[in-house]
Amino acid sequence: MNEPAMSPVTPEGLKRKTRGAPCLWFTRLPLQELVEAIRAHHFPWLAGPVRVQFTEQELLVEADFGPPPLLSWHTVLNHAQTPVEVLGALAKRALWPIAAEARGPRRAMPLPFAALCPEEGFADAWIDIHLGDCIHRRNLEEEPEVRRGWQRQWMEPRVMPPTLRLRRAEADAALRKLLGKEAP
Repeated sequence: MNEPAMSPVTPEGLKRKTRGAPCLWFTRLPLQELVEAIRAHHFPWLAGPVRVQFTEQELLVEADFGPPPLLSWHTVLNHAQTPVEVLGALAKRALWPIAAEARGPRRAMPLPFAALCPEEGFADAWIDIHLGDCIHRRNLEEEPEVRRGWQRQWMEPRVMPPTLRLRRAEADAALRKLLGKEAP
């Protein structure tokens, strides 16, 4: 995937899409802090904070331009075994068009998307393995849609197969390098 497609809700005056009510979080991750760290490190020109929530919606992740910007993840991701790399990659994809809009039409993004999201391959593989039965991809340029019956998939354990563990280790090493941190 080269560059993420624009969010279905654009800043050109479209109203925010109505979604289900936000729900309790079952993930162990500090999502607000994760999104704020991504915004501050990769998109410092984007005014913060970015609000986050889990809710029932059509796509795995959706962004509202705000103000303030809002990232909504589908409830199927609201699980203690959803890896931080998956939520981080989805947050970067959702923030990309908001950050591009904030830079202005004549200013290019400082890095290509692939350079700031080395975990994207792992995230997409994890989504395909663990959520493949409840998502539908129209094409590789759009976020996957969540199908009815996703609740059965939400209840399943999310065990990491050995090949996916290797991809995760590679993504983590690339992320540490991008952030300028040494390996443990």
